[in-house]
Amino acid sequence: MAPAQDPDADLVRRVREGERAAFDDLVVKYRNRVMGIAVRMLSDRAEAEDVAQDIFVKAYRGLSGFQGEALFSTWLYRIAANGCLNHRKRRRPERYLPADDPALSPPDFASNPQVLVEERQLKLLVEKSIQNLPEEQRIVLILRDIEGLTYEAIAEALAVELGTVRSRLYRARMALQGMVKELVFPDLKGGETL
Repeated sequence: MAPAQDPDADLVRRVREGERAAFDDLVVKYRNRVMGIAVRMLSDRAEAEDVAQDIFVKAYRGLSGFQGEALFSTWLYRIAANGCLNHRKRRRPERYLPADDPALSPPDFASNPQVLVEERQLKLLVEKSIQNLPEEQRIVLILRDIEGLTYEAIAEALAVELGTVRSRLYRARMALQGMVKELVFPDLKGGETL
């Protein structure tokens, strides 16, 4: 199946023709998204930077084999997801984002300081809870809810069926909701609601 018009087709063509600056443009365009995926999957900014660099090296080396059957971005996200998953398999124990990690957005000092503290605490709580999800659920949640990819793009990037993406995302959201609820409201029992 041919993808919709790929907005990166011209840059990909130019890279294939030997124009190194065109690949630099692709790196600039996608580095934040690739880093976002890597930081959230690996929980360690330094490791994420190394893995992101490896992802772009693999993409550059593999670009000659890129057939254009998918969008360049989808192809790159597949490399990113696989790179992160493979890296996680090679290392243990788990590491979590420290409270002062710059991957978490800085507070907006124009807002109410109390609200900012609560928002930051909730964000940290959610980030740490995401780290406790099984890998297959975590990557789908990151790609959909944080990076904003479509279900179809995620299915293509992970080489799974669309229904698999939906079920993993559903399970991830339910598990995340349960973890956050348990941490925020530890006195609630089982099925109790607020």
